[in-house]
Amino acid sequence: MDAAVATENFSLMFERVFNVSRQTVYEAWTKKEALTQWFAPTKEMSTIMHQMELKVGGEYCVEMLEPDGTSHTTRGEYVVLNPFEQIAFTWKWESDEMKIDSLVTIDLIEEGDSTKMILTHDRLGSQHSVDLHNEGWTGCLQQLGLFIEA
Repeated sequence: MDAAVATENFSLMFERVFNVSRQTVYEAWTKKEALTQWFAPTKEMSTIMHQMELKVGGEYCVEMLEPDGTSHTTRGEYVVLNPFEQIAFTWKWESDEMKIDSLVTIDLIEEGDSTKMILTHDRLGSQHSVDLHNEGWTGCLQQLGLFIEA
């Protein structure tokens, strides 16, 4: 691997404001039943939570299925679970040949009756990975908004 690429911190960040409480947003990320309803880039995809140990050091495994049966599985470990304020977890695609453990951090900030959510995905391996994750997270966050504001 090129040393310059290995030391780059490829990352992306999203800010969204939802017209719901921090607790509602937090629970959408931390309840297995909720995640299966929205955690995929498109509404045509389905989500299976194979594992979800909701504790620091606990592991998760989520599979996203496309309508044609194509499967995308990611797994990782919870690093931070600060109720209603912050969630952080490692993220590794099973199909990633580079086996990079990236890091997803979700910060929840109360803004009156709304919640500002800042999602940061750090330690991605390349600009191509940033571009793919940008597309995926954009879709996921649209699905999250539809789910929690319904």
